[in-house]
Parts: sequence; structure tokens; C-alpha cells
Amino acid sequence: MNFTIFINSYPTLEYQFEIDVTENYEGDKWHVVVFEVIDDKNLTPPEHYETVGLDTWGQLQKYLRDLRNKTEYKEAE
Repeated sequence: MNFTIFINSYPTLEYQFEIDVTENYEGDKWHVVVFEVIDDKNLTPPEHYETVGLDTWGQLQKYLRDLRNKTEYKEAE
């Protein structure tokens, strides 16, 4: 199974991410590739943000929540 989702940072919605998730890929139960969307019109291709491998569905859910919040807290520093 594989799917792509889009999430925004919270609460400002300043950052947008395109996230490709693939099950059972490269030794990972859940292989996650994250791209930061630079502009809404896709004039600039999304930039690779990070790649992670996760073992459980719960870890994937936590990762997505943490990603959404991490960018907001990074800006506040």
C-alpha cells in the first residue's frame, strides 16, 4: 500500500508538506518521504525535507502530529 497526504503546520498554517508513505519498502514497515511545498501554484518543486522509517501505524500517526507541530515551534526559537 502507498498513499500521499498533505498537511499544514499548526496553528499558523505557514508550512505545507507533501508526504509519501509506502508500506514495506526499503526494510521499513512504513517508509515516509516528506517534501516541503514551497508555493501553492507549484512553480517551484517541493523540496525534500526528510525521510524516515517507522515500525507501526501508531508511530506514523505520532510522526505526522509531531511534524505538524515541530515547524511551528522551530519558528518560535
